[in-house]
Amino acid sequence: MPYIDVSAASLTFRPDAPSMPVLDQMDRDAGPLRLSLRLLGASHQAVVATPDGLISETLAYRSDLGPDLPEAFTQRVGAWRHRYECTVETLAVPELRRRVRALRDRAVLRTGEPDLLVGVFGADPDALTALEITGTAPLSWRTVHTYPQYGEVVTTTSTVATVS
Repeated sequence: MPYIDVSAASLTFRPDAPSMPVLDQMDRDAGPLRLSLRLLGASHQAVVATPDGLISETLAYRSDLGPDLPEAFTQRVGAWRHRYECTVETLAVPELRRRVRALRDRAVLRTGEPDLLVGVFGADPDALTALEITGTAPLSWRTVHTYPQYGEVVTTTSTVATVS
């Protein structure tokens, strides 16, 4: 199946998207929270189960919605706040390849419970999606989506913590 989300301009961020078909995932408990980071091909979905309900973020191509890639988004579910930030960089080929290689090398070197999941898509080995759990207090994660045909790197960082 060809991947349709081939550039940052084709992506849509949704906090309310339904569950989507998952190719691989990582799950992690962080106190009362349970994070499921899901690899959806060249896209990702994060779902956090809190005592007050579900928090979700999905970054994917959606044929039923126009592209929408906000730089920041915040939502609240009960006593929990979800913060999402997104950056899009355009890099020269050598720098993009260096970043991709570093992510792939880190994924290979991990032992024990994984906190980094990397999927490579399409014919270009530099086209990847990386999902990384970066902390559990507060719960945080990062995603990296690379689109080598445009030299683009889309990086998201997210946190879920109690509202103070």
